[in-house]
Amino acid sequence: MNEKLCNVALAVPLRTTFTYKVPDRLAAEIQPGSRVVVPFRKKSLVGVMTEWVKEAPPQTKLREVQKCLDVVPALTPKLLELGQWIASYYVAPIGEVCRAMLPPLTELRSQQFVTLTDAGRAGPQNFFSELATQPTFLQKLQTANNVISLQTTIRSGIAISDLLKLQRRGLIEIRQQVQNRKRRTQKIIAWKSSDGDPDGATLTEKEARLRNLLVNERGPLPLPQLLKLASVSRALIEKFLRQGKLESWEEALDPAEDPFDTGYTPPAHTLNPEQERAFGAIRARFELGEFGVQLLYGITGSGKTEVYLRAVQETLARGKTAIVLVPEIALTLWIARQCRSWFGARFEGVAVLH
Repeated sequence: MNEKLCNVALAVPLRTTFTYKVPDRLAAEIQPGSRVVVPFRKKSLVGVMTEWVKEAPPQTKLREVQKCLDVVPALTPKLLELGQWIASYYVAPIGEVCRAMLPPLTELRSQQFVTLTDAGRAGPQNFFSELATQPTFLQKLQTANNVISLQTTIRSGIAISDLLKLQRRGLIEIRQQVQNRKRRTQKIIAWKSSDGDPDGATLTEKEARLRNLLVNERGPLPLPQLLKLASVSRALIEKFLRQGKLESWEEALDPAEDPFDTGYTPPAHTLNPEQERAFGAIRARFELGEFGVQLLYGITGSGKTEVYLRAVQETLARGKTAIVLVPEIALTLWIARQCRSWFGARFEGVAVLH
């Protein structure tokens, strides 16, 4: 009996994958990185197929994969490799790691498309003669400039297995396009700095107040918070925007954003001797240019965040990127504000991920 078996990572608190049988009807669809629906205990779960296997663990009662959710794998081989490393290093369940690597369904939606390649356009009659619905399929492709949705293709009567066969021959491509769902946005205001930016001596009282708030104390702010904190009118902000003293842009509204919160202490930007010693040890690790781990120990309020953000600044200066992990979701807004104050207006690549 020649069964096809695969391992599936499920988002359960167990540090192992689970082996399932792959029915013939799904054998051509499932690939490493594909999301699949499988039975688990008395319910069905969505997991990620991690690998093909030749045999199941001893005394395992095999059950079948119920459905494949992706024609194009949701996780690439590189991401699967990264997920395995994360699970091993942090002793984390591989299923929960895979779930964390996938975009949340509430934020993203995806759509799959079928496109005709140059090879497919060169000889469609020969390549598609085996498909009973070939004229309809080609007509739909040509009418839609050689690109139609995968759902439309399936409705035309072509089996997934036939589509995958054509893709392996290089005659069509199946692509997945991920799009952001429409989100509420807010207007962010920042001080527009320049080479001749005054130090405050030639500014009016309200201009100096805005500059100090947006440059020294808080960094860029949502318009409603700026109006409240600076005690200025919307008309004045609009006037300064027209004059080029301020700049603005639209930014996605973070669910954690509290429009009524005004209590905030700006970062010091200077380190005391103990913080300098800790940062010096971190910088020495940077100089080695290799992976390593360091533990920064200190009681609450001892200034660990200042050292973290200085280390981030050093990392960015070296052309690399950084992730700040927030230990409690209630601190997200505060940490985001700290980062804005440290790194200034419109700092490239800053994102809050939940």
